[in-house]
Amino acid sequence: MLVLVVLSSACATTQVRPSANIPAIRHQIDDAIAADPSLARRTPDFRYEAARGAPADPSAQLPASRKITAMGHVESDRAVVYTRPGETKLEETWVREPDGWKLSRVTELADGPRSTASR
Repeated sequence: MLVLVVLSSACATTQVRPSANIPAIRHQIDDAIAADPSLARRTPDFRYEAARGAPADPSAQLPASRKITAMGHVESDRAVVYTRPGETKLEETWVREPDGWKLSRVTELADGPRSTASR
């Protein structure tokens, strides 16, 4: 009997991650994009993965006027958003730090034909 009590109490202490408020996170990241034309709000390990032949300077690729077109995977402290500044679609990973949302990674995505199987 004691074993069952110990096992059930061990299961009861499992932490549940808080759910993410996706509309609020989208709004906060949109505000961070608009308020940071100099791209100063980046993580120390920021990475920019350009398409072949594109310039390596991320500031040339990320205008402050870009808007979020879609949301990817979202957690309370990390979010993937998709933007389209001009012809290039970008996947941006943002992380929440104590002083707000910061850009961690940007990946240029190729616009190829979409398969209905991947939807």
